[in-house]
Amino acid sequence: MKAIILAAGNGTRMTPLAEKIPKPLLKVGGKPIIEYNIDNIRDHVDEIIIVAGYKKDIIEERYGKDEKIKIVEQDPPLGTADAALKAEKFIEDTVVIMNGDDIYGKDVSKLKNYERAFLVAESDTPEKFGVFEKKGKKIVGIREKPENPPSNLVNVGCFKVCKNFFDHLKKVEKSERGEYEITDAMQEYLEKEEIGFVKTDTWYPCSYPWQLLDANESILENVERDIGGEVSESAVIKGEVLVEKGAKILENTVIQGPAIIKKGCEIGPMAHIRPFTVIEENVKVSKSEVKNSVVCEGAALPHFNYVGDSYIGRNVNFGAGSITANLRNDGKNVKVKVKGELLETGRKKLGAFVGSDTKIGVNCTLNPGVKLGADVITDSNMRIKRDVGNGEVIK
Repeated sequence: MKAIILAAGNGTRMTPLAEKIPKPLLKVGGKPIIEYNIDNIRDHVDEIIIVAGYKKDIIEERYGKDEKIKIVEQDPPLGTADAALKAEKFIEDTVVIMNGDDIYGKDVSKLKNYERAFLVAESDTPEKFGVFEKKGKKIVGIREKPENPPSNLVNVGCFKVCKNFFDHLKKVEKSERGEYEITDAMQEYLEKEEIGFVKTDTWYPCSYPWQLLDANESILENVERDIGGEVSESAVIKGEVLVEKGAKILENTVIQGPAIIKKGCEIGPMAHIRPFTVIEENVKVSKSEVKNSVVCEGAALPHFNYVGDSYIGRNVNFGAGSITANLRNDGKNVKVKVKGELLETGRKKLGAFVGSDTKIGVNCTLNPGVKLGADVITDSNMRIKRDVGNGEVIK
């Protein structure tokens, strides 16, 4: 048995975070999305085939030397059905196919006990997903976002099939989006084959920026305390906190777990790291507060900054006094604009999403749900109310 991980898309719904890095390599809980799936399936398959496209070189740099991983290219990106077909020639019998931008738990390994089976999750809002029709212990159909769902079992984009599934993929026609969708092959396959299902309690979809925070919160629930870095005598570390060797926690700093501080970080003096925060490698946080956020490699929050419920890209610099606002004054949920449409996030507290290499001037405020692209430069004393495109200079 082999595994195919579909990781070729452009990640447009994850703009601006995926501007300089492929979406499956965005980090949550301290490591890339795709790596959770690699780790969970590695010992149960003969080979893992990653279908890459957008920024394929970055995926090759990270995983190209792994003897158990093969990387194949999809170019241009024509959809998930086309992506899976790029790996067909490497499949001899059965194969697990999974999305590269969803995180699955250890239940994925249970698929090996079936010849054909779907990983499914129970949902309180199945009408938002592809919903399976079941008969006993078998799946007999799938319906996309139905008004009246036939069950509460939803498609999580992970399943085991035999090689003849590729014959169905070849028959798929372009969807209204202009792509070849793998779900279009599922219905015909379900009609012709007996297919079981495995329920999972661990599924974190990562299609939209705020879902990275949802996944990060859930993953950090399992962090175990391990203090490997240098910690000042006046610093206070409470709860389940991982401080990697090579990190420095300076004077009068407070860290509340669950949280992760990676190597090369310098936290403090007088910093406050609150629960559900990951500080990636070589980040500096001084006299500032971070809460329920991911701060990526090389970023700097050096002077009286507040970052809450936000995802901050690599090498972002916050000027003195600049903050993210994470709560609407009217108490309503924060909405985020994706591909021109305002979407409900389901979150009352949500800060900003900042692309890599952006420089924020002093005393700026980023409104709840705002997105700043990569390589943005802002002037000082600004209130950012709108999304800002890549490379914009705001005066």
